[in-house]
Amino acid sequence: MRVRHVVAHSARFRCYDGVVPAREASTRKTRATPRKKAATLRAVAELAGCSTATVSKALNGLPVSAENLRRVFAAAEELEYVPNLAARAMRNEKTMTVGMVVNFEGHPHSELLSTFQDLIAQMETEGYSVLLSLVRNEGVDVDTLLQRFLAHRVDGLFYWNARPIRSLAWYERSGIPVIAVVFRHSAVAQLPLVTVNAEPAFTAACRDLRSLGHRDLAEIVVDRTEPLFSMYPRLRGMKWHEIRIKHGDELREIVKERLVGPGAPTAVFAAPPVSNQLLAVAGELGLRIPEDLSVVSYYDPEDASLFRIPLSSIRTDYDKLGKAAAVAMLDALAGKPVEDAIVEDSAQYLPRASTGPVPKR
Repeated sequence: MRVRHVVAHSARFRCYDGVVPAREASTRKTRATPRKKAATLRAVAELAGCSTATVSKALNGLPVSAENLRRVFAAAEELEYVPNLAARAMRNEKTMTVGMVVNFEGHPHSELLSTFQDLIAQMETEGYSVLLSLVRNEGVDVDTLLQRFLAHRVDGLFYWNARPIRSLAWYERSGIPVIAVVFRHSAVAQLPLVTVNAEPAFTAACRDLRSLGHRDLAEIVVDRTEPLFSMYPRLRGMKWHEIRIKHGDELREIVKERLVGPGAPTAVFAAPPVSNQLLAVAGELGLRIPEDLSVVSYYDPEDASLFRIPLSSIRTDYDKLGKAAAVAMLDALAGKPVEDAIVEDSAQYLPRASTGPVPKR
């Protein structure tokens, strides 16, 4: 497995908002300020409107309602309360558990199970258990999940599709390492990132379509997932259209509105199950695949080659990704500096029968 390491990070990440670097601070004259009195458990309980018992349970991983959990962590954050979990980290007491939040905000893919399987297996060989939570639109929000993992006193956190969230400050304060997996928002650039280099495969797919005469391409993006075409350099002469949909949207109507008629894109990228559903929806609307519309899947379903119309796909080796993420976490837990890791040679484009020459309109 070839992994390219980019930037070194401290295993215990820092946030610099509002903090003056030491070199700058030494050149400024500042007034001495009285030391702030440490907040107490009782003060947190009063601000949260809960009993001290509820606060203690929430901060120690015992069952409380989602609303009470939110109020307790909000009050503790406002008062800058440092609970026992920070003291535990300082004493180097371990629970041998690691959390993993998959902030997918899209449809789950069977390919991703390979990542989880190899990551978990690697951690288990070192004696760690992994607690997994998948974020869905109608489920518990990311902030609450991160708070719950923190309350369960995890030793580290894998954060899939890492975006800024208030609870990350608690992990920093407690010295708990967080590893971003696949994607990292620029607002959390302090987190080490483990991802795959999908650019060569994406470029190969675009070049194949261009050689077939396609110039207008579209990408169907579910909810707040980042469009892949915006992450990589675009080929000259290729025009992209972003089609953003939500869970529950009627795909048939969207295809009819955006992918049918003069001037519509002639090829579309999407992730499963949308890419799979496109084959059926197109048939209902009288669109022939690939004679009228070419379809490329961002992920390669296990049975993609067995579909009625075999699906052109970008296949990613998620085994390599899972192993690289586990190595990064184990280094962080050992107190070693962690670098951004880009797994090379881990994605390939597989052209099949769902892509063909540009239609004559």
